[in-house]
Amino acid sequence: MSTVGAARPGPAAWDGRRIVAVATGGAAGAGVRWAVVAATAGSTGTFPWPVLAVNVVGSLLLGLLLASARPVDADARRVLLHDAGGIGFCGGLTTFSTFTVEIAALVRDGNAGTAAAYAVASVASGLAAVVVGAAALHRVRAVTTPLEEQP
Repeated sequence: MSTVGAARPGPAAWDGRRIVAVATGGAAGAGVRWAVVAATAGSTGTFPWPVLAVNVVGSLLLGLLLASARPVDADARRVLLHDAGGIGFCGGLTTFSTFTVEIAALVRDGNAGTAAAYAVASVASGLAAVVVGAAALHRVRAVTTPLEEQP
C-alpha cells in the first residue's frame, strides 16, 4: 500500500485550525510588509530597500522557526505556532513576486546593474539570514539547556 500523498496522523494532520493559523499569520505578515513599504514609499531612491529588508527579516524569522521545529509527533500548539509563524507570517511578510517585479522595473528603467545587485543581495542575504536565525536559536539552546547528569 502506498503512503504517497497520505495525510499524517496526529497533530500534524491538516485541519481547520491549521488552515486558520496559516491564514491569520499570512494576513499579519502581509500587513506588516504593506506597512513597511507604504511608510517608506518614495524615500528610498532607486534601490528597493524596503522589500529587501522585509525579505531578510522574514528569512531570519523563518530560520529561527525552522530550527525550533519538532518531530511530527509535536504537540498541537507547537504545530499551530509553526504554521502561523513560519508558513503564514513569514510567507506573508516575504515577497518573491514584488522582488521580481522590482527587478523587471529596474531593468526596464535602465538600471540593470542595480537590478543585478538587488537580485544577488536579496538571494544571498535571504539565505544567510535563514542560516543566522537557525544558528542563533541553536546557540541559545546550547547555552540554556542543562547538560545531563554524569552517571
